[in-house]
Amino acid sequence: MFLKIKIFISVLLLGFLIYKFDWPALIDVFVKANPSWLVLAVVLIVLSMVVSVEKWSQILKAEGIYLPWYRLWKAYWIGIFFNNFLPSSIGGDGIRIFLVGRNISNMPGVASSVIIERLLATLGLALTGLLAGFVVKSNWQVSCLFIMLTLVAIGLLFFLMWGSIPTFIAGRNGRVNDFMSSLLSHGQAVRGHGKRILMAGCFSVLFQLTVVAVNYAIFHSLHVNSLGWLELVYMIPAVSAIAMVPIGINGYGVRESAYVLLFASYGVAGSVALGASLLFSVLVSFCSLYGGLFWLGNRERSLDMKCPSKMTPEAN
Repeated sequence: MFLKIKIFISVLLLGFLIYKFDWPALIDVFVKANPSWLVLAVVLIVLSMVVSVEKWSQILKAEGIYLPWYRLWKAYWIGIFFNNFLPSSIGGDGIRIFLVGRNISNMPGVASSVIIERLLATLGLALTGLLAGFVVKSNWQVSCLFIMLTLVAIGLLFFLMWGSIPTFIAGRNGRVNDFMSSLLSHGQAVRGHGKRILMAGCFSVLFQLTVVAVNYAIFHSLHVNSLGWLELVYMIPAVSAIAMVPIGINGYGVRESAYVLLFASYGVAGSVALGASLLFSVLVSFCSLYGGLFWLGNRERSLDMKCPSKMTPEAN
């Protein structure tokens, strides 16, 4: 039922935006787009995936899980494919956990790494936006959202690294208790690898900057030269933070509305802002087809890898 409500909200928001802006103006935005800048945007999207995979690799190593970089690259792209073509932004994370965790027989460890990666990504997004808000015109509501995301991310990271199983779970025997125990034990294992976690945090910020660069290229393809780099360093994390509010499917409708509303304060026409948002979604979805090829080419729907002893968690 909740999924149907989210789909309805996304369709409603997108329908309202399309109805509000006349088609000729929106089509004109796409027709006049500079293809050279769009090619650069695609290159930057791929670069952002390189950063993300390296960030995930650092977290896995902090947990004592050593895997070939290319295997993580493959799993990450398959996850991105499912993120864009499943009605849930966490569908791809589940696929990553399944593919890697099953092949090394350590589902909780891989789940812990993905959760930590997500939390560091959220923290990187919020801190990037907060810092940029000190030097550009900011919105207090968005700043409050950044602060809330920062506190939630730090709180959950603290729980994973120093927490214990809640009483209502610890008192029960079974798979849930065993999974939670293993999940927290892997989370606590990273405490002795502060340098790797700090590096992963830096990669989280770098990832946000590459997403900003993607949008910088898209806006320039639409001949919007009034937006400076610092303005985008604030606005794009703001859009991403708003799109995280779980009221739509994969942020669709919410993200586009945020583009239109937030960029209006910088004098960007609604049709152009909507066009930029749609281009961003289309380019990311187009790039994610690369992960779909990995998936289709994987006959057993797994990473199909045998890990030598030095790649297993116990080896560290």
